[in-house]
Amino acid sequence: MTTLELDEVTKAFPPDVVALDRVGLRVERGELVAIVGCSGSGKSTLLHLMGALDTPTAGSVRLDGTDLTALADRDLTDLRARRLGFVFQAFHLDDALTATQNVMTGLLYAGVPRRLRRSRALEALERVGLAHRARHRPQQLSGGERQRVAIARAVAKDPVLLLADEPTGALDTASAEVVVGQLEQLHRDGTTVVIITHDVELARRAPRRVELRDGRVTSDVAARPVVVG
Repeated sequence: MTTLELDEVTKAFPPDVVALDRVGLRVERGELVAIVGCSGSGKSTLLHLMGALDTPTAGSVRLDGTDLTALADRDLTDLRARRLGFVFQAFHLDDALTATQNVMTGLLYAGVPRRLRRSRALEALERVGLAHRARHRPQQLSGGERQRVAIARAVAKDPVLLLADEPTGALDTASAEVVVGQLEQLHRDGTTVVIITHDVELARRAPRRVELRDGRVTSDVAARPVVVG
């Protein structure tokens, strides 16, 4: 079943900037896809459209069969909170909250009943190997651990699609390896994951790699297996 479908999507900005030019893309349920491109290729614009953060100038974007271009702003906000998971390079954690509380905040916006939030948050932290850090605040965690808390927050609500925007961009090599491993494990567990990155080596780790250049898809191929170690 198709989770995400972009059909002839164009995004233009005045006066004459075309960030995306007739992009077509299908992501099937349970896939792990890396979208790779250099600065200015259109990656960020594509992320905003896939994540219901913006609407295309032309074409359509469908998430699990729902046409995002037909939804009102309020409905898009609700869809993002309940059906999409986001992981950003900058983590976006609240320093005043523990890891558990940060994950619980995501569940609040997703409409999960209060009585279920703590147990769901702890389950998500266990899933990313951070149950032992549940009471720690972000400043007490390493960069890799903070990103894993962000991943836990994203997956705790069981999203239709997980979007990871440069998830290893702020991490050292060892921490990045752990985070990528977590995303790969989520994929093996059945989560649909799309990684946006400029890192070609990271993109090569994904079973499928889509390359963007000047707002167009220039390649969409199965990546060769990479042996790490």
